[in-house]
Amino acid sequence: MKEVEKQLITKIITQDFGISMHLKGGHYIEEAVTLALQDSSIFVMQMYQTIAEKHNKSAASIEHTIRYAIEITYDKNKLNHFFPHSFGRPSNSEVIWTIAENVKRGMLIHNMCAVTCSISAS
Repeated sequence: MKEVEKQLITKIITQDFGISMHLKGGHYIEEAVTLALQDSSIFVMQMYQTIAEKHNKSAASIEHTIRYAIEITYDKNKLNHFFPHSFGRPSNSEVIWTIAENVKRGMLIHNMCAVTCSISAS
């Protein structure tokens, strides 16, 4: 994954979604989004298992830590406008896949700008 993509993922998680990287769950969300972008058919439980193996944790621990970060952010009303049709706190998978979609849009815009700028410069 390119550094630009990593920076965009972190920016969207922290600035757009308001999830703090001071929470361990924020870092796990970042890893889950990266996995989602690499394989759009991956299941969330597979993400948890992959992240758990990397950090010598259980998949349940990863799931819980991500859920805690989402709960904290939701309680501060920072996630509500992204999930207007959810009844209560959005699920971990809803948050992960929504962030991944926002990253895809951001990368599309970034790539379009890069092409436009290179055409304008020539």
